[in-house]
Amino acid sequence: MTECPYCGSHLVNPLISSKEIPVPERIIPFTTNEQSFETALVNSLVNQDYVPVDIFQSIKTDKVFQAYLPMYLYEGTFNSAWSCESSYMDQKVSVSSDSVSTRDVKKWRPQNGNAAGNFAFLCLANEGGKEIPDELREFTKNFPYDVMMSKEFNESLIDYNDDNLLSLERNTDASLIWQKYGKGKVDETAMKAARQQIGNQEIRNFRASSSFNLTTTGKYVLAPFWFVYYTYNGSQYHFLMDGVGQTTSYSYPVNQDEVKWINGKVTINNIIKWLWPLAILVWVLSKSFVAGLIFFGVWFVAKLVVKKVMENQIANKLDASRREREAAAAAL
Repeated sequence: MTECPYCGSHLVNPLISSKEIPVPERIIPFTTNEQSFETALVNSLVNQDYVPVDIFQSIKTDKVFQAYLPMYLYEGTFNSAWSCESSYMDQKVSVSSDSVSTRDVKKWRPQNGNAAGNFAFLCLANEGGKEIPDELREFTKNFPYDVMMSKEFNESLIDYNDDNLLSLERNTDASLIWQKYGKGKVDETAMKAARQQIGNQEIRNFRASSSFNLTTTGKYVLAPFWFVYYTYNGSQYHFLMDGVGQTTSYSYPVNQDEVKWINGKVTINNIIKWLWPLAILVWVLSKSFVAGLIFFGVWFVAKLVVKKVMENQIANKLDASRREREAAAAAL
């Protein structure tokens, strides 16, 4: 209904049609606050290698936002049958006219198994549009579901008066999201489970086929997220975190001078590493096997020493930068 500003009568506005507003079945409340989100941002910039040491003196942070995003919950079980060939070492015996010798050889044997388990994950129930940043959309496209954090939906859990709180409309069908993202997520989960059964063995010709049984198809869940943009030297970066503080995603500035310095140390190590052909050259030119052997021994020792020195210098450089960022963060 709308009220006429001239006569005060109430009329039905023909341009407005009513529509059903879907009510979420579950909600994952925020268990973090803005302070914990900012702490996570600071810690990520402190601990990330190659971040400029003046980041906290030069950073400019935009408004911090929190959002409840519409998600579809998919739960079920999966089964993955896999096969491959795994390597093992065996001995090969060679018999000559006057001796018998053995040597280790790599062989392959067939291996197969079956991996099974449960899956539970969330998919963003919104397609297209620019209502949220692309980085947040990508971050929330597929997300793990923690049943212990989930509660039956209750509006009292949401502070609608918070100016920083954003929401997003559910605008797509659960079956479409399942076909676009969900099935691939289950296949990926089944593949990881199969790989975990194999362990660290060397394998080849790996194959796996998976099947699944959906027990929950597209239950409507509101999930919490934090995000912020910040600028450094005119370039924009972002930091994202889920509302329970378990997962983050971020971009960050890179200290190119530090990268070049470290690449220089890596180059020195690689140059020494590939000097071994000189041992063969010395042997050929001097026609002395002993001279070539001596050069090879000197090179081998030098390679180990240079590798250790370069690794220590790189580690000390990164540690010093990290301590400088940590001191700057403590002074905020």
